[in-house]
Amino acid sequence: MADEPFIDPALGLPLVGHRSLTDRTGPVSICIPAHNEAETIAEVIGEAHRAIEILGVDGEVIVAASACTDDTANIARVAGARVVEAGKGKGNAIKAALSAATGAIVATVDGDFRYFGPEPIAATLIRPIATGTVDATIADLYWRPLYPQMWLYGFFAPLAGRIFPEMLPKVGTTPWSGQRAAVRDLWPTELPDEFTVDMTLNLAWNDAAARVRPVPVDDWVNPQRPKPELLRQEFDAIVAHGVAKGRLSSESIELLNSWFTGTQHRMATYRPDGEDVAEFEQMLLREAINALLSWGGTA
Repeated sequence: MADEPFIDPALGLPLVGHRSLTDRTGPVSICIPAHNEAETIAEVIGEAHRAIEILGVDGEVIVAASACTDDTANIARVAGARVVEAGKGKGNAIKAALSAATGAIVATVDGDFRYFGPEPIAATLIRPIATGTVDATIADLYWRPLYPQMWLYGFFAPLAGRIFPEMLPKVGTTPWSGQRAAVRDLWPTELPDEFTVDMTLNLAWNDAAARVRPVPVDDWVNPQRPKPELLRQEFDAIVAHGVAKGRLSSESIELLNSWFTGTQHRMATYRPDGEDVAEFEQMLLREAINALLSWGGTA
């Protein structure tokens, strides 16, 4: 009909015949939070230095020794890193490293993270930022243990997809990863002390409307250290942020708490000797989404 509104399909898509992005110049800082990582810290530092060399930029490697009781700090100094002391907790370590960092681009790599890709992971994460393509990157890890997979399907994707749907394509399938990079201005000065720091960064970068992209990376390994309280802490962080940003009403919290408890119980029913993991994950995702839909909204 003639009076119906018309949207130009090319609106907002000016075509240019040249590269319109601008490279970012300046040094980079690779920050390594570490708590008693004497076994791996020298290797992680060596890979960080190699990343700086591959990128061909000026840079620094900073190790934040978080309440270490082993030889992590001394080994790090011998390996060529600048060492800063930090209180216990990953968030405290990252805050201490950020306070010392001078780079225009800052990356974090965990002190126990071993990577087997074609180049150091920090180089892969920093390069799209240095070329001006994005403002921040998060490692989208090729391989991950079962627990984070269930964390994704039974918790993060349904909940964040309901409250902050625009965030999902930015953070990829492993938004819990501590391997990430961003321009200096995107790193908040206020961060939690403990392991919710990575979730807090996801939320902060989403608020900033930054160009955040997941970057597929190769095989890796690091020790699995159970953190049974972390899931609840991350749930509280997401919900509190949703209320603060007007995405949720305070009346929704009780319903979401019931949803959270139910999905955690469902995760615990998985039996590796009798169920296909991929089928269970997809079932978990469907049930978690349907349970959220059943209470009718986030307002």
